[in-house]
Amino acid sequence: MGMFDEIIVPKSYLKGLLTKEQEKLVKDNNYQTKCLENSLAQYKVYKQKLFIKDGSPWGSEPLDQYVFTTKKQETKNTPKAQNQQKARWEKVSYNDTVNFYTSFLDKDKNMWWVEFNFSFVDGVLDRKELVEFEIQETAEEAKEREKAREKRDAEIDAFQKTFRYKFFEKLRVALSRILGWVQKKTMLPSPNSVKIDRQRIAKKRKKLSLWKDY
Repeated sequence: MGMFDEIIVPKSYLKGLLTKEQEKLVKDNNYQTKCLENSLAQYKVYKQKLFIKDGSPWGSEPLDQYVFTTKKQETKNTPKAQNQQKARWEKVSYNDTVNFYTSFLDKDKNMWWVEFNFSFVDGVLDRKELVEFEIQETAEEAKEREKAREKRDAEIDAFQKTFRYKFFEKLRVALSRILGWVQKKTMLPSPNSVKIDRQRIAKKRKKLSLWKDY
């Protein structure tokens, strides 16, 4: 799947692109995109402009004083709550199209895919486009896929209990060990290992001999 970014697009920006029925299906404002930094950053469209959330530890407004409290005592006036509320969003001077998308289940368990293109000029929203809004997988198709997966898992489990599988699996493990041993024997020794071996030989030669030294 790779890396992506999150982008918050309020439902009000989708008006004119979706039908009334489609608007009722969309429940969330969070989408994914691969058109920006692809670093799990968080963006949002606000007042027709594109913003990015400052994720650095100092990306919040400074507090006048610090009050240490327990989790039960955390309120809107505590530092932790204030830091969360005052996260800094910076305007992005973006000149291109942002493709963003999401998938969701409706009340009947059908999987939907929705995709948009928003074009920006110097970070200001210029054009909006609906790319795709369709059922990706029906509830019946999902059930059939799950049944097929369970059937395949049962077949694999039954096969792994057979004598044939157990015999060849043990043979595979043994051959892998032999191959690993052979590969080690055919590898060129590193300079460090050769040096260590020479040092060991030299130490053995330096050992005192009872007959020669006494």
